[in-house]
Amino acid sequence: MDNLQGADYKKGEIITIACIIINVALTIFKLFAGLAGNSKAMISDALHSFSDIVATVVVLIGIKIAKKPVDSEHPYGHGKTEPIAAAFVGITLAFATFAIIKGIIESIINHSFITPSYIAVIAALVSIVVKEAMYRITYSEGKRINSISMMANAHEHRSDAFSSIGTFLGITGSIAGSRLDIPFLEYLDPLAGIIVASLIFKTAFDILKHSMKGLMDSSPGTEKINSIKDTVMNIEGVISVSWVKARYIGRHLFVDIGIGVAPFLTVEEGHDIAALAKERLMQNIKEIAEVLVHVDPVN
Repeated sequence: MDNLQGADYKKGEIITIACIIINVALTIFKLFAGLAGNSKAMISDALHSFSDIVATVVVLIGIKIAKKPVDSEHPYGHGKTEPIAAAFVGITLAFATFAIIKGIIESIINHSFITPSYIAVIAALVSIVVKEAMYRITYSEGKRINSISMMANAHEHRSDAFSSIGTFLGITGSIAGSRLDIPFLEYLDPLAGIIVASLIFKTAFDILKHSMKGLMDSSPGTEKINSIKDTVMNIEGVISVSWVKARYIGRHLFVDIGIGVAPFLTVEEGHDIAALAKERLMQNIKEIAEVLVHVDPVN
């Protein structure tokens, strides 16, 4: 099991490093296109991609720390590093959103923007394709290994793809307004930036909300609790399940459960049933990292 988790983390690291490299190249290209193409929306989009780089580096650090084995100072492992990293991603996005909106509103008030050029359109199209591909790959792997920080980072890739769609529409609309002499269309480029920023903020809120659950030892929910109960009740010798307490520490689930057994059983027999319950739970529910079984006599 430890070797499997190590392999999972290793693949997660490789994908995350690849995303960092791609994000650096994409950010430089988008910033150049925004400046050369006079596009406020594209410059904002580049800022969003830069926040991706910061967030992805934090996720990589989180993964490296989270994979460390249990030690005397951390008997439950280092799993909470991942939701901490995810929370940092959310906070980074929120600050990026504020900077984007502030800059765009100032440019609209002062009318300090110029009609963008076609290089900004090309950059937006490239960003849409690349970021959507990064989302699909990162989210798929994050879900497979149940990595909160990887899935949070994947959603950031998706939000960047959405922002590039808004950027593309805003830039093309602004260019069309200039070519067709329709003044109000020229405002589409900065307005697209505000819409993009709103999407970014929504993503930041969702990431922070999810990461807080991991930091506060949240319960896995009724469905998972019922699955734990059903698994244990199917073990020979278990008469009842008195209570179940389960909490996430990072991507791992820790379970405390009380079972009822016949009062005439020996201590050794009761222990064997408890050991079987632990083994069965960890086999059936892969995200469970540890199980503590309390045995009670039941008439």
